[in-house]
Amino acid sequence: MKRLLAIELQKIWKNRASRILTISYFVILSFIALIASIKFDIGNFKLHFAEMGIFNFPYIWHFNTYIASILKLFLAIVIVSMMANEYSYGTLKQNLIDGMSKKEFILSKFLTVILFAFTSTVFVFVMS
Repeated sequence: MKRLLAIELQKIWKNRASRILTISYFVILSFIALIASIKFDIGNFKLHFAEMGIFNFPYIWHFNTYIASILKLFLAIVIVSMMANEYSYGTLKQNLIDGMSKKEFILSKFLTVILFAFTSTVFVFVMS
C-alpha cells in the first residue's frame, strides 16, 4: 500500500500543474485564518470580520467548509489530470510492463483520492 501511494504521489508531485494546484488549495485555505487579523479601514468604512462574529464556532465551520467545497475544484482537476496523464504519458503501459497488476493500478488511484480527501478534511478541521 505504501508503495502504491508513493508511486502515485511521486507522479503528482513531479507534474508542475498538479503541484501548483495542490499547494494553492492549502495556501488559500490557510489565508482564511489571516482574514481574522486584518482590519480594513477605508475612510469612514471600517471592517473587521472577527468583531462581526463570523469567526465564532458555528459560523466559522460553515464558512470554512463552504470555501473548501469551492476550492475542491483544484483537487478535482488534479485527480482528473492524474487519470488522463496515465494514457498521454504512457505510464499505464509502463506500470503494467513492470509488473503492476490492473487491480494494483486502480487501487493506487483509489488510495490517492482517499488520501487527498482525508488530508483535506483534517486540514479544514484544524483550520476551523
